[in-house]
Amino acid sequence: MTKPVRRIIKILILAAILFGIIIGIRSCAAPPQEKQQNIAYYDIYDNFSIAPEPVLQCKSAALLDYETGAVLYTKNPDEIIPPASMTKLMTTYLLMEKVKSGEYALDQEVVIPREADYQNAPYRSSLMYLGAGQRITIKDLLTGLMVTSGNDAAMAVAMLVGGDRETCVEMMNQKARQLGFESFVFTDPAGYEATNQINALEFCQFCRIYIQNFIEYLDILTGEAVFRFGSRVTNNSNDLLGRYAGVDGLKTGYIDESGYNISLTAERDGMRLVAVIMGIKAKDIMNAKLMRMEEGASLLSYGFHTFKSFFPVLPAPVNAPVFGCKTDSVPVTIPGDEHICVPYSQLYKLNWDISLAKGLKVVGAGTQVGNCTVSLDGSPLAIYPLVAEQGSEPGSLWRRISGSIRALGQNSSSLKFSLAFPR
Repeated sequence: MTKPVRRIIKILILAAILFGIIIGIRSCAAPPQEKQQNIAYYDIYDNFSIAPEPVLQCKSAALLDYETGAVLYTKNPDEIIPPASMTKLMTTYLLMEKVKSGEYALDQEVVIPREADYQNAPYRSSLMYLGAGQRITIKDLLTGLMVTSGNDAAMAVAMLVGGDRETCVEMMNQKARQLGFESFVFTDPAGYEATNQINALEFCQFCRIYIQNFIEYLDILTGEAVFRFGSRVTNNSNDLLGRYAGVDGLKTGYIDESGYNISLTAERDGMRLVAVIMGIKAKDIMNAKLMRMEEGASLLSYGFHTFKSFFPVLPAPVNAPVFGCKTDSVPVTIPGDEHICVPYSQLYKLNWDISLAKGLKVVGAGTQVGNCTVSLDGSPLAIYPLVAEQGSEPGSLWRRISGSIRALGQNSSSLKFSLAFPR
């Protein structure tokens, strides 16, 4: 083989190697892109795999959306079970009403009466170890009641609220009736007696009312993971605090007759849930507490992943026609903050059915100019007023005259239309 031929072969081999290298680099730097499809919201929601309903081992449970009160899950919701230390939520409720009314202040000191001395507490009580004659702020007393779950603290609060144990218990039952809960029966302020009774659904509804009234105090009353009082440090028995994002309450409870109970609340992305789980039993304390934590997390996760609670802002700009004014229309909006709660899988089936008033002339900001019915798959969920975002000013004489004439001939059908949830 002659030298020129060998040289040509070498050049061809080198060219092939370089070509392969270039192709390899291009394939790594810019891989071929698959053709993308335009996916609409309803396609996503149709195939959205919602969290399955949890299979709970507890006797009874309930889950509510905080904003709307919608019941999202129940298991044996009407079964009567002793609440154990969850009773202390009602005891706290009575004192917090007095704090909000100004009768007491959280930083106010009170003296522990003889009846609330820890040595007088029932056998196997959880305790703050309060002593007769001891001075303590109401904030520390309530935090000790809720975090430490002290039965001595419950007696101190009962004496402060009612003057004696019996009067406080009577007030607890009166408050339950006033709030509309017929199943509640309280026989002591701490919950250590098995004769106290509630059901999960009504107690969940009570917890929602409790939060509504005292939401600004959740952090200091039920959201504390650790409570330091004197030389004692107590961990909150609500094991989901600090472990499950958004949990900031409420109260655990245990007596032999009921098993392990817990009332929970958590907030994520503007949605708050309220849950009650009752009657968990296991072969030992550690397993029971672990089961209570797992079932609480499971129930909350089901709520957060399956439902959306939101205020229904108009999905597109809406203007109400006005006549005889400087402008021909005014923008409208839905006022207030009344939420609706629907499953994520149903969002694309929402419609805003608009009905505007006929013959509007001069209107002020905030004036109702129509109604909006939010419907799910054709069934009304809620009716909201529509109000003018800004007022309209009278126009010239000619505009007022011509506007009055045009108002008479306004087509009513044009004032009724629908807006769909954004696809």
